[in-house]
Amino acid sequence: MALIDLWNSDRQQITAKRIDQLIAFAGEGRLRDRNSTSEEFRTLLKVVSSDVIGQWFDQCLEIRFTDFGFVLQDTVNEAGRRLGFDMKHGVYRSHSNEGYDGLWRIPGGRAILVESKSSTSYSINLSRISEYRKQIAPQLDLRPEDISILIVVGTEDTADFEAQVRGSRFAWDIRILGVRSLLRLLKLRETLDDPKVERQIQEILFPQEFTRLDRIIDLVFATAEDAQSSDADEDGESEVEEVTVEPRANFHAAILPRLEKHFSQPLVKRSRVQWGSADDSLLLSCQVSKLFDKGNAQFWFGLKRTTWESLKEHNNAYCAFGLGSPERVVLLPIALLAKHLDDFFTSPDSEGEVLHWHVRFVNTDPGVALLLQRDKSELNVTEYLLKS
Repeated sequence: MALIDLWNSDRQQITAKRIDQLIAFAGEGRLRDRNSTSEEFRTLLKVVSSDVIGQWFDQCLEIRFTDFGFVLQDTVNEAGRRLGFDMKHGVYRSHSNEGYDGLWRIPGGRAILVESKSSTSYSINLSRISEYRKQIAPQLDLRPEDISILIVVGTEDTADFEAQVRGSRFAWDIRILGVRSLLRLLKLRETLDDPKVERQIQEILFPQEFTRLDRIIDLVFATAEDAQSSDADEDGESEVEEVTVEPRANFHAAILPRLEKHFSQPLVKRSRVQWGSADDSLLLSCQVSKLFDKGNAQFWFGLKRTTWESLKEHNNAYCAFGLGSPERVVLLPIALLAKHLDDFFTSPDSEGEVLHWHVRFVNTDPGVALLLQRDKSELNVTEYLLKS
């Protein structure tokens, strides 16, 4: 059974095993360039949670099993893909025609050549890494010097390596990032909803001239503003009354298996309220609301403008609304919501633009209705209740 099939049928079989045990079980049992084991592992990487990725990072650095460097390389590349880069895997073992570990590119924009190193205790040939840029520059229609280099390292003590980089002719081309810091960036991305923050996270991985600190300050403030906006929406996305003591993640954990069953594919977290399929063919938001006993609406959701903008650009997108319990979920296509967006109440941001739309529901005798025309009419959406 392929690793992805095992994940789909019994995830405990994946999470309970070390990554070296899973590799031994897949294909030929060893990671090699373009073999079935590599294909199985990279397919699995696309669907596991960032927590699992973090566990595999730790196992690579602590256990150092056979070919742990190849696992680290693939896992680092997957983190780059989840940060929004167009990612291309490199090779495990360099040869005359190819030698880099990974290539990350902002869609239609700049590129980073990525090297993964478990340790910097031995000499790293910066000239050889720089030469790889000449291999890929023609494919990207870029000059080699316009491709920066990011070296992701497992070790915490990089003082000697940092000195080596600063003293080399590549000082303005190369940046160093710890594996655990890369994971923290991925975790940060998953807690936010603003695509602008994703772009700022991407930009921070390129070589920067930090005499002026504006870009770092921009990222800090954008992150804080997104968090404050999320807090302001809590009343509309709070837990159901009977499970208020549980973390929000537990509510989502109860809904997501039902969504995965409905769509017949695993879903991976993209941001605070967004999940998508591994192949990006599907994107959805998932929000929850308690039962309100005052006012016109019994269930209230704040659909943020930033969430809406990313959903509406996708060809196959949905909004899932949990109505008071994980067993009662309305799954609305974006096309349906788009027809009625102007019918919802809104809350403004500091500049007078829409911060979020108020998406409100009531229980009815047939099932459930969406409130429209500023709560003056109802649209029966019972057919969109997720089946058991």
